[in-house]
Amino acid sequence: MSAPRITALLGVALLIGAGMSALADPVAEPVAEPGAVAEDEARAGEGREIFIARCTSCHSVDYVAMHARFGTRALWEMEVAKMRNAFKAPLSDDEARQIVDYLARAYGPAAARSANDRQ
Repeated sequence: MSAPRITALLGVALLIGAGMSALADPVAEPVAEPGAVAEDEARAGEGREIFIARCTSCHSVDYVAMHARFGTRALWEMEVAKMRNAFKAPLSDDEARQIVDYLARAYGPAAARSANDRQ
């Protein structure tokens, strides 16, 4: 086997290994710096403040917005549960409910259609 081919295969192996370790370690997920998300990026609605306080300390509003067209209430319930259980997001039951309610209203399929209609 040629040296360039071996080097390329080693590079792929390193990338795969790095990806697998990131998957095995939930802490390895990129984390936004506190204050890195502007409040005006989040859609208006009841529950917006708790969403900003609890969710955007770890990821951007863009992360949420990209799921909006698929964002049924069931999806948001699963996502919030995942954040609590897998990533240990410090949310009380009441905060989780408020966030799910907000996401279902502000980032659900109806909200996505409404945003598309305005464009």
